[in-house]
Amino acid sequence: MMRPSINLFTSGAIRQERRFQLISQNLSNVQTVGYKKDVPVFSTLLFDAIESSGGEKHDPSVVSFQQGSIEKTGNNLDLAIEGEGFFKVMTPNGIRYTRAGHFKCDREQRLTQADGFPVLGQNGEIRVSGKEMVVDKDGTIKLNGEEVDRIALVTFADPVRLRKDGNNLFAPEAPDGEQKVESASVLQGYLEQSNVNPIEEMVRLIDSLRTYESCLKVIQSRDELNGKVVNDMGRV
Repeated sequence: MMRPSINLFTSGAIRQERRFQLISQNLSNVQTVGYKKDVPVFSTLLFDAIESSGGEKHDPSVVSFQQGSIEKTGNNLDLAIEGEGFFKVMTPNGIRYTRAGHFKCDREQRLTQADGFPVLGQNGEIRVSGKEMVVDKDGTIKLNGEEVDRIALVTFADPVRLRKDGNNLFAPEAPDGEQKVESASVLQGYLEQSNVNPIEEMVRLIDSLRTYESCLKVIQSRDELNGKVVNDMGRV
């Protein structure tokens, strides 16, 4: 009769460990430009504990694409998206997507993201050629007053299906999921900050630790009770 109870609290402890890991990861990226926090998704605890019969089970997490605050930098190569959408970036593993617009110009005079991957416009890689670059709110790029390209902004019907792929980049589950952005503005000289609220995360962290400790105490009490029952039966 005690087994479902032990399974329940064991499952609860495992889930709190996972929650703690996600919160710690979020807190470590408070200052990361364009970072999107992970949010754990917990299913019904009691049901899973009984169904899994004590087996370890990991709850999934989803990415929150809530927009972070937009701050002015004054750097003409810094771009922020106000509204929905992602910048497209070409990587060795194919096209990836990001909200982090801290761009730079490489030796080939291409506009690249922080790790050197080229940012894509509607005509392919964007060449800035060391000239004065102006980006309009619709993403149109002008060099010395001449229109040369437009930032390739895309979105997805269900952004939650995007997965993190390192370097603040996202990869789609399906290659044909891109959609045209209907409502967004590109802000030159601005950056979108992380959407992690450190105060909220700290509150969740404390709650997670307390819940974890409570689960361990119950498990320990059950183990001590089971041990006592076994010893008492041995004396009969």
